[in-house]
Amino acid sequence: MRIGEVLAAGFWLAVALGVTWAGVGLDLGTLSDPGPGGMIFWVGVVMTALSLATLVAALKQAPAAGGPWQGTRWWLVPYVLALLALYAWLLPAFGFLTTTTLLLLVLFLTIDREGWIGPLLMAPLATAAAYLVFHRWLGTQLPAGEAERWLAAYLPLVFGRS
Repeated sequence: MRIGEVLAAGFWLAVALGVTWAGVGLDLGTLSDPGPGGMIFWVGVVMTALSLATLVAALKQAPAAGGPWQGTRWWLVPYVLALLALYAWLLPAFGFLTTTTLLLLVLFLTIDREGWIGPLLMAPLATAAAYLVFHRWLGTQLPAGEAERWLAAYLPLVFGRS
């Protein structure tokens, strides 16, 4: 049994049971006329089944040799949390496009880097894809920085405010 996996599965089982209970509390309705809790309830049921399967699999595994932290890169968690805090602090000043591109570039270059070309291409492409999906298609307001103001002036069909 691996303690970390058992604890994680137990945590998600508790969350799943809470979601299921919340669905029941919101009136399930019927199959022909579902109530507001119907979808929440069934999501909770699926989450419960998946977390139970994970818990059973974790209980059947042999314990890891060398301790629970061996072979993990635990330092990535505080590193990414610090980068996300910096991202949240810079986002209002520099806007979504600039800040997200820089965050992704730093992450791509420092975690499992396999060259320079991939991160230099993927950071702006992933940012542009997120911008198009969330801002243009879904109409979500994103913080506008100087880069977006400049792009809106020269490419108004893509970057103009909707």
